[in-house]
Amino acid sequence: MSEYTAETDFGALRIRRVDRTETILGAVRVHSFRTVYAVSSRGIEGCLAVDPSFNDAQCGDIFLGPERRFATHPTEFSVRCGRSGSLSARNDGTVPKTDPVLLVDGAEVLSPLTSLPRGCRTDFEVSLRAGAWASSPAPALVAAKTLQVVHAVLALHEEDTSHVDRMDVLYTQHRAADRRKAAMNDLRHAERMASDLDGRIQRLRAYLDVGATVSTSR
Repeated sequence: MSEYTAETDFGALRIRRVDRTETILGAVRVHSFRTVYAVSSRGIEGCLAVDPSFNDAQCGDIFLGPERRFATHPTEFSVRCGRSGSLSARNDGTVPKTDPVLLVDGAEVLSPLTSLPRGCRTDFEVSLRAGAWASSPAPALVAAKTLQVVHAVLALHEEDTSHVDRMDVLYTQHRAADRRKAAMNDLRHAERMASDLDGRIQRLRAYLDVGATVSTSR
């Protein structure tokens, strides 16, 4: 993809999809389903990644408890940036790879804590890296710039529908095993609940049957 320019309230923003072979990704976690974009503007420099994301509905009630309804295909995006956790070398001397680094007015932006729906530009709280395991709220200007960067990148990303579809397939395949395991665990739990409920139903019916027999014998 050639460089694309998006107009924002803070000036022109240059956006470019990064090829997996580029050295700029040397310290970045790169998955088969991940798309990384380089961005630059006045006070804005770095990269951010866009991953597909499932939107599993959380349902249930007070009696049966929560229910996770597994989505069959991704319908959201997860925007990833910022180095959370320790950057110290491991015992074997290797340095852990991280999400790409995005700097806005010199501050390192951390990934949003929520996935973003496709087709709309949802705002979110912007946090900054404040240490290995610490974050702080972004000042209003930094937050506003970050939101416009993310919205511009997502708009460009969604324009390439064939690429989005390919990433969705790769992500679905990548997550298939762990999501199937989670669904099987939920199924076993639901089956235990069904067995318990069936036992309760049978006991109540037995009581009512005995009560009816006693009533008619008097």
